[in-house]
Amino acid sequence: MNFKLPELSLSKISFLNILITALTFSIVIGFFSIKNTDKYYEYKVKQQEKHYIEKNKKLVKDEVLRVVNRINNLKKILLENQKTSNKKLQKDIQQIIFSELEKDRFGDGDYGYFWIHDLNHIMLLHPNKELIGRNMKNFITHDNQYLFQNIEKLVKEKGHGYISYIWNRPEDINIDDEKTSYVHLIKDWNMIIGSGFYLTELREMLKDEKELIKSSLYENLKENLILIGILIILSILSALFVSKKISKIEASRKEQMNMLKQYKLILDKSAVVSKTDTDGFITYVNSSFSKISGYSKDEIIGKKHNIIRHPESPKSQFRSLWKRIKRGKVWKGLIKNKNKNGNSYFNNTTILPIKNADGDIIEYISAATDVSELIENRTKLKSVFSTDSLTGLGNRVSLIKLISKNKKGVLCLINIDRFKEINDTQGHDTGDNIIKELGDRIFNFLNDDVYTIFRVQADVFAVYTSKENEQEMLNDITDFINIVGIKPYHVNNINIILTYTCGIASGSENIFTYADIALSEAKQKKTRVKTYDASMNNIEKYKQNILWVEKLYKALSDDNIRPFFQPIYNYRTKKVEKYESLMRLIEDDEVVFPGAYLDVAKKTKLYPELTYKIVEKSIDKFSHCEAEFSINLSIEDLMNEELMNFIFDYAIKHNVLNRLVLEIVESEEIEDSDFIAKTIRKFKKQGAKVAIDDFGSGYSNYDYLISLQADYIKIDGSIIKHILEDERTAEVVKSIVNFAQKSNMKTIAEFVSSKEINDKVESLGVDYAQGFYYGKAEPELLSD
Repeated sequence: MNFKLPELSLSKISFLNILITALTFSIVIGFFSIKNTDKYYEYKVKQQEKHYIEKNKKLVKDEVLRVVNRINNLKKILLENQKTSNKKLQKDIQQIIFSELEKDRFGDGDYGYFWIHDLNHIMLLHPNKELIGRNMKNFITHDNQYLFQNIEKLVKEKGHGYISYIWNRPEDINIDDEKTSYVHLIKDWNMIIGSGFYLTELREMLKDEKELIKSSLYENLKENLILIGILIILSILSALFVSKKISKIEASRKEQMNMLKQYKLILDKSAVVSKTDTDGFITYVNSSFSKISGYSKDEIIGKKHNIIRHPESPKSQFRSLWKRIKRGKVWKGLIKNKNKNGNSYFNNTTILPIKNADGDIIEYISAATDVSELIENRTKLKSVFSTDSLTGLGNRVSLIKLISKNKKGVLCLINIDRFKEINDTQGHDTGDNIIKELGDRIFNFLNDDVYTIFRVQADVFAVYTSKENEQEMLNDITDFINIVGIKPYHVNNINIILTYTCGIASGSENIFTYADIALSEAKQKKTRVKTYDASMNNIEKYKQNILWVEKLYKALSDDNIRPFFQPIYNYRTKKVEKYESLMRLIEDDEVVFPGAYLDVAKKTKLYPELTYKIVEKSIDKFSHCEAEFSINLSIEDLMNEELMNFIFDYAIKHNVLNRLVLEIVESEEIEDSDFIAKTIRKFKKQGAKVAIDDFGSGYSNYDYLISLQADYIKIDGSIIKHILEDERTAEVVKSIVNFAQKSNMKTIAEFVSSKEINDKVESLGVDYAQGFYYGKAEPELLSD
């Protein structure tokens, strides 16, 4: 007996395909969900243990440091009221501390305690009384280390630190446990104080946390599995839905054939349709064809299309048309025709070859749309594109075309001063009315056979003449400003008087650019009219600016914006303790200073990118050392909320915020900005410091230094470099130092370039020095 597989419909095949895919996907997702849940549980438990250990390490350290500070405070108090010998005083303090520490406990469940031993390894204080007085030098822990010798080595090298070992638990000396302790050397007493915690206690405390994490994760897994089940059900429902849809496709095919007939009807009603045989004789036209051509069907059928061809239509167009369609390809194009009455019309035409089953062309069908109205409006559109819609004057496009036609001429650009204020206060409708009236005034005063008037942008008009008489243009523009320009504009029941700034240029090449430069020069010099001359070298300046923008893009792309670090010397400790991060650009192995490109960068969107780069690299550098460092920030940086948030978050991430100094140039803008003040307070709250740069060079406000809570005052180099020859300069420095000392601020002298300047600055009580005498800015730190 022959076995024959049942034939499956397309709808059933689709159903099975979707179902199998959904089940396979769900099984895979379920497997990985279970697997990843266990991995995530292990990860969370390890993270929780790590968190608890770090928390308790900090706790024991803080407690030990608290005791150390307590000792120092007691010594200070008793010294101030000293009535006994220093030796007895030390002994009194020790008795007080020992008495307090015997009872002192801390941490969850009061598990934390203190012990003290001297540098001879004699135990002086410990909860286990049997250890007191015992020499612990050769004591070996259960992990085979000479604990107290190791502690002595640690504190002699670093003064304090952590150490881990195996130790008996205080409540049961027969139980060994892992312990981590923090120890600190008390130098004056030659003693070491320590405290620690046991890891077993932490793990006991973590039991409930672990169970909570496990319960939460497996609850989520349960929810995920339920969701997968729901997805399977939805997939089955979707498969049923798709199956029913496919079963309807065959039924819809007959309906589509019927719709094709209707599409033909729509085409006949909406387009100009005709058909020809392979020899070009018309075999069919629709009513739209008859209507636009003026020929009835009886008049046109059997004829060729040249009956409607316009004499102006090139014969080459039709040769190309027939060549293409005879090769079986579609032709599209614009054809100019002539109707029965001799009137021309335009058709946007598509001609398609119709082929039989063997691929042979049997006829051609043409479908076209009448675009006569669109073609006729082209001239009008050209006028619109070259005319300002508000004033009816020529626009920038028409001005540039006119300039390009003439070999010489004179151009004046007239700009309304502070026109934005009118739009902002009176509204844009009022502004538009003023623009239209000003256009009329210029046109009525200057429009004749000599001048052509244009509106080239929002509040800028142009007057152009092909006659190269610059002086005459200057006289006429001056007359306009003096006669018509002073007349007020009456709007919203108030009179508004406008002022104008004008730039004039003559010649042939770059006349528009030169007039714009003259206009900018007039605005800068605050004169009414300025005529361009060769001394206005703005073009070279613009070229240089463009060149620098390109260089900055390349430097950022090639990672050639880098921080250099200049050392700052502490007079008190006689060491370099700080650095200032300074921006440098590396070009062909040469160092380029910011003065060459910073102003250009601030005019573009590149400036924040430069700051981001310096901040990121500086923080990365100082995250690997303990030195304090400052970063220069401009008013633009401080007002950039996104940048300041990045600096704050990045500094916290790399644990350098308490060593970061925001170095800013004091200005009225900073003083008046609530946002900047709030931002600075945010940084200082987390340990960052503030340095006021270039103090004494210009705007200097002592009250503001106090309100800003500045930590450093950097005395400007223009003062320091004259300190030897001008005694008044020394007095200025002395007054700044006195103010800083009274205000709990430190002073930093810049431009300390010689031993003589250095000695003078130090004698005036300045705290720090920065300059070539101690080192130039270099790509690496001195310790590197």
